[in-house]
Amino acid sequence: MNKAKQIGIALWLVGLLLSSGCSSQPVFPPYDGEVLKIAVLGTTPDVREDHIDLLEISFDEFSPDKLAQFDAVFIMRDKLSEAAESQYASVYPESHVPFFFMESNTDAYPFTDPELDYDDAREIPYHNYYATSFLETPDGEQRFSRYSLHNDEMTEQNVKALYSDIFGIIESGM
Repeated sequence: MNKAKQIGIALWLVGLLLSSGCSSQPVFPPYDGEVLKIAVLGTTPDVREDHIDLLEISFDEFSPDKLAQFDAVFIMRDKLSEAAESQYASVYPESHVPFFFMESNTDAYPFTDPELDYDDAREIPYHNYYATSFLETPDGEQRFSRYSLHNDEMTEQNVKALYSDIFGIIESGM
């Protein structure tokens, strides 16, 4: 084999090794913590974890007493508008469990303020949040957080990775 061909093959192998070590999509580990029991208003999300109990509830069960048995509540996109109706505004601060408003780029105010309507709520400018959370602790402290997908890309992998992250946040007590 001539020297030019050997150099060409060596450069090709080095390039192959370098390109195989670079991944455009990072690996997101699934949640491996404690078993969590989560109430879901709306369509149950598809998650990677088998040890998460996602239990669909109705608005008939949407009261502080009934929600106290859960580690968190997910309000899915198809129920956001109804969940922001004024009769439910007191449920959020009185339940003392974290609420996650999925696929909502608004703050939690349309849910906790009976005067605000979800459909009229202003989206958070210059951001594309996938979810917002709200928790009022028994001592009256209110905690809000917002969550984005990796690179703001709506892919199945990124959505499932965000749910895994949220499960860890719930376990940690927010």
